[in-house]
Amino acid sequence: MELIKELRTSRFSSHGIEHQSGVPILEVKDISVKYDSGVVLEDISFHLHAGERVAVVGPNGAGKSTLFKVVAGVLHATSGEVKVYGHGPTGHICIAYIPQRSQVDWSFPVNVADVVMMGRIGKLGFFQWPRRRDWELVHQALADVGLESLSKRQIDELSGGQQQRMFIARALAQEAELMLMDEPLTGVDATSQEAIFTILDTLRQRGVTVMIATHDLEQAAGMFDRVMLLNRRMLGFGEPAQVFTPALLRDAYSGHLRLVEAGNEVLALTDTCCEDREDR
Repeated sequence: MELIKELRTSRFSSHGIEHQSGVPILEVKDISVKYDSGVVLEDISFHLHAGERVAVVGPNGAGKSTLFKVVAGVLHATSGEVKVYGHGPTGHICIAYIPQRSQVDWSFPVNVADVVMMGRIGKLGFFQWPRRRDWELVHQALADVGLESLSKRQIDELSGGQQQRMFIARALAQEAELMLMDEPLTGVDATSQEAIFTILDTLRQRGVTVMIATHDLEQAAGMFDRVMLLNRRMLGFGEPAQVFTPALLRDAYSGHLRLVEAGNEVLALTDTCCEDREDR
């Protein structure tokens, strides 16, 4: 039950950590993660600035989810360092991690407003009752994502797009400055995707930094400031035209990618987007 597990394992402090000025919102240095089964991430380094929107792309098993969990402070790296505003990730209340929908127990009996209120726990501390101001922020967050009328609806009654907007509302109620969204667009129809990007445009105006794991290369190229091409190692990080080259895409996707020439363009067709398993 991801919703309950998240509450039990939260590393957020009710006081938060003072941010250093003049430093990147996120700085990752030489991160590696190893399990008994092998290396999941190897020597990952990059940094982000406030307001950026970055897509993390790569095949299933590339380590996208693991990277997000390390940045959020819910998983320890084997080696390397993560800094959020100059400090380690543990204890920050400015980081919102939105897991894959497949990792959430949607049958758990909780309504939309209660899930969004979970975003206030870092401010409240555990076992503290929400105050009027907290509920005001929850309802404002729901209004911002167009779900205010569904605040009392059970979460299993929501569509895929509504579920993602609920999690964004939780991040808004949390007053997050860094959002890590693990495949929020998978299984979501085009209209809902458009609504999510409209919300993300608003977040950019507020200076919120967003990292999104996605399998959609075309969307990553057209809708994001920078892209990261990941397959255990970081194969490229920068503007899409610099990263989505035939050579780097072949390195990332190996036999799961076909490159098709279409006029002056090269189209990348991958068959990894629909596999039903968690991307570690």
